Amino acid sequence: MKWTWEGQAFEDSLRRLAEFGLGNCIGANACMEACPVNRLHVNQNELDSVMVSGVWTERVQTFVTECIQCGDCTLACPAGVHRDHMMLMLKAMLPTIPKSWQRYYAIKGRHDRSWLISLVDVFTRITAGPLGKYVDKAYLEQKPLLFYFGCYILSPSGAPAATLKLADRLGLDYEVLGGVRSCCGWPQYLSGRMGYGQQMLLHLGTLIEQAQPEVIVTGCAECYTALLRLKKKTGAMWTPLTTPEWLLQHADRLTWRRFEYPIAYHDSCHVSKKVGKPQPARELLTAIADLIEIAETPQECVCCGYYNIHANHALNHALHQDKLALVRERGAGGMAVECVTCWESFAESFEQADVPLWELMVAAEQATRQEGS
Repeated sequence: MKWTWEGQAFEDSLRRLAEFGLGNCIGANACMEACPVNRLHVNQNELDSVMVSGVWTERVQTFVTECIQCGDCTLACPAGVHRDHMMLMLKAMLPTIPKSWQRYYAIKGRHDRSWLISLVDVFTRITAGPLGKYVDKAYLEQKPLLFYFGCYILSPSGAPAATLKLADRLGLDYEVLGGVRSCCGWPQYLSGRMGYGQQMLLHLGTLIEQAQPEVIVTGCAECYTALLRLKKKTGAMWTPLTTPEWLLQHADRLTWRRFEYPIAYHDSCHVSKKVGKPQPARELLTAIADLIEIAETPQECVCCGYYNIHANHALNHALHQDKLALVRERGAGGMAVECVTCWESFAESFEQADVPLWELMVAAEQATRQEGS
């Protein structure tokens, strides 16, 4: 490996941002008023007090664990304070880790429990069908195009299989990187485990080096953000793309059929709000269906709620019910997402409501499939 950066880089940079926020907060409380999960009506003074003193109240600890890292607080701040980064700092300072997070960490995003992951890999390779051969491969072939599926290689959304079908339909030469050993570390980062998140990202970098790709494509918004950070920190020459960005580059080589009903679109917080790329997914969706917007702007689209890591199911269920109500109100026949994490978050609620939920690669694969196939 030709590059490294300090082991405490994540936490140190976050601490500086938090200190900047403390010094520049003007007490408007607009951040907390904009928060979609502030059911306890915590105000910003309570959060700042804990950050300075380290003395926790039960209500602040509950709110910090329920924070979904959507970024609405930062968008609302009139002083330009990154409250989402300050919330990350508080997550890193939590005196106790919720049991739901501990269960999540037990396997997902690990590469140090080799015996446990090896057992999981044996099972998944048997049950994954054609994708099984890619699960935690020992060696990656050098290819210009690398599909990075990471932990979501076996997602029930069907996105990985649909993505590869599209690539095969286009006659592309590619390699695939997927499995829990190649997790990007962003789930750990978003829940405050800075050091471990950075370890995972560095490990991912060593795996990518094997393939020497020119382009890396991922269908997970958090993985995409992690790749952007990895590229920035290491000076890597490869280009990260979301799956809609990638497919749009080849759109004129495919024959498209349109869905018979309009489809609503849900914005990923990381791609639309934090990276500022709301358009590629919309451009792809309009190629296959009439697009229904469910928010006035992409920045106002309410988060799927995934990144409190199952700390409050009732809270997330309420977010999903509100989303379903908007989809129905707008007259859409279903909803599409470009992020596998969003799909997995919404899936149960949409299935129970009998409302179609599409991951965009799955919808695109169906829309470009030949008649009768």
